[in-house]
Amino acid sequence: MKVAIIGKGLAGILTAMAWKAHYPATEIEIYYDPFSPIEPVGSGSWPNMLDLITEFQTTNPECWPSWREADWDQTVKTGISYKGWGKDWFHDFGMNRVAMHFDPKKFCDDMARNFKCIPKRVGYNIDADFIYDCGGSPFSGRECTSETWDRYTLLQNPLNRVLLAETDPYTRVYCTTDNVATKDGWCFVIPLQSRTSMGYLFNSDITTDEEALENFQEQFGEAKVTGWRSFHNYCAKNPVMDGRIFMNGNKYFFIEPLEATSITGYMVWIERTLRYILQGASIQEMVADNQRDICENANFLLYHYAHGSKYDTPFWDYAKSLWKPTDTWNNILKDAKQGNWKHRVQGTAYNYSYFSFLSVIATYCNMETQQDFKSLLRNNW
Repeated sequence: MKVAIIGKGLAGILTAMAWKAHYPATEIEIYYDPFSPIEPVGSGSWPNMLDLITEFQTTNPECWPSWREADWDQTVKTGISYKGWGKDWFHDFGMNRVAMHFDPKKFCDDMARNFKCIPKRVGYNIDADFIYDCGGSPFSGRECTSETWDRYTLLQNPLNRVLLAETDPYTRVYCTTDNVATKDGWCFVIPLQSRTSMGYLFNSDITTDEEALENFQEQFGEAKVTGWRSFHNYCAKNPVMDGRIFMNGNKYFFIEPLEATSITGYMVWIERTLRYILQGASIQEMVADNQRDICENANFLLYHYAHGSKYDTPFWDYAKSLWKPTDTWNNILKDAKQGNWKHRVQGTAYNYSYFSFLSVIATYCNMETQQDFKSLLRNNW
């Protein structure tokens, strides 16, 4: 079987790795535009990315980086720390699970050496059984037209712009991604080996660039500004064409990085396409399930804003108004309040998008109630 991948960014590389991890005999070609660098964001992940790296190493032993030897600017990530939100709290991965902060360009360039990469702009007339289009956002560059917009659904979110910056690295015994609330939105703080990566996210309809820069420097001090990005939160209405061409990465969807779910979203979709291609799963169910997960993910992020922050500003007034609970969400909380935890965790229970039942309840306890999550866990597990 021959698989062609358009794009050498995170989605393209992870797609190639997943195919090689599960089906090593697959012939893979990656086509990329050498004049279009990958986005300098996406430095956070969840533990399942390390799982994929391990699976890929198992079938490709010549690729065997370790924490000490890999050259990805990587640091160990134990979770996500919320500071200055409705309540300071820590969304951890558990004692037995860690993720990784990393430089996406270094990671992609390194892992691409394991594949045949062709520096060429291409369309869909490629000699391949299946094609994954991971060729970047449809809302940037000359290909974006009114017709492009018609193929996408815009997802509700209070943010649409980010100031990117970096400052000196700092050493911790363990690392977290810090999500720091600001008067204009929030700022991610990601510790890498060579630097600390920062992104001051805001809404350009509420805050000007000049105000954002001034407020960023007031709260975080001087840092090297490395760029500005405007973005949309969106999802393709139909990510599959002709039963053999699949969108992935920013070509398929984008949601702000509050819980670092983009990489997980890429991987979940890859697994679903593999089940369709190689196991005969229903393409209609596959697409419907993935669309639901993306929309639930976007909605779950809105929940984090629902209880505000330590700032009383126009941004937070707007952000708090966007959360709308769904039937799925209400059913999860109903089960939790009735102590029906074992059924949800051990049975064939649904999650909320990519988030486990326990993650949802931990977020609920920390964001909305004064209940102690550990006490609930002890009593209801």
